Amino acid sequence: MKTKGLIRGALASLALAMWAAAPVAAQNPPAPATPQATPAPAAKPAKPPKPKLDKYKGKVLSFNLAQMIVQSTENEKMVWTFQYSAPLRQYVTDLLNSGGYQYGDRVQVYCNPGTTVAVKIKGKPSKS
Repeated sequence: MKTKGLIRGALASLALAMWAAAPVAAQNPPAPATPQATPAPAAKPAKPPKPKLDKYKGKVLSFNLAQMIVQSTENEKMVWTFQYSAPLRQYVTDLLNSGGYQYGDRVQVYCNPGTTVAVKIKGKPSKS
């Protein structure tokens, strides 16, 4: 009888396992979403980034049509010599005709990184 009970128990658990496994099936993928027609935003033309300029603050030691020599306000031993870019040369000519920068005038000189060619000069020239 013991073996008969074991066989019945084994058959019952086998039937239960088959019944539980029967409904298992692969999942169906979700229905694809219908794409909605949205207008694409108008592409703006990309602007080239503005070049970052080096800025030098100092006092004018010498100012003429060929070059400008500036002494740093932070370190008196630091002296820079700048030439002028082509667009700046006309401004320098006009400035020299009206007196120009004198010794000791405070200026800010802007250059492209790694060069000593002045692109822009800020500062108030003294009255002569």
